[in-house]
Amino acid sequence: MDNVGAPVAQTRRLGLEGSQTRARFIDAAEAVLRDEGLPSLTARQVAAKAGLKTQLLYYYFRTMDDLVLALVRRVNERRMERFEEALAAPEPLRALWALNSDPSGAALASEITSIATHREAIRAEIVRSAAQFRAMQVEAVARLMGVDTEKAAGLVMMAVALSRMIVSESALGLTDGHKEGLAIVEAFLGCLPHGRDG
Repeated sequence: MDNVGAPVAQTRRLGLEGSQTRARFIDAAEAVLRDEGLPSLTARQVAAKAGLKTQLLYYYFRTMDDLVLALVRRVNERRMERFEEALAAPEPLRALWALNSDPSGAALASEITSIATHREAIRAEIVRSAAQFRAMQVEAVARLMGVDTEKAAGLVMMAVALSRMIVSESALGLTDGHKEGLAIVEAFLGCLPHGRDG
């Protein structure tokens, strides 16, 4: 990423957070990362994808890191919306499993994780939001299943690990044992109460 982390004078005025132009840059960054990968995430590529001038990007974001952070926050907001929808579903535990095992965001998540390994601010944001989300899932599972938080934490960890493994292996074309693993999850979910109140 060109100019990643490069600070710009703090006195410079930035564009408004809610502006449509700013959102177009975030949309473009998401598309570049998802479709072309980290090597293509440059200010020039993002601006081209947005159909805007490169200089304008730095009116809305001081650095490329700031743009990626905005994207991470957007992804987290979408995840929280889906989490709330899952909790309101007729079978919330099944909906939570579907949320965690959805492969649609795998490519983007992988690219953001790659950036985070080299960028402390991005890593810190991912860890903070992931810990918050994990705690919310644990609380929900404990309540829905009527178990203590320790057991719920273990169940959430196993479900997240299994779903991520299936998603990442499927992306590579490796599916050995997936059908069998999913059948076990389905059998387990089938034994649980379906209502939101347990």
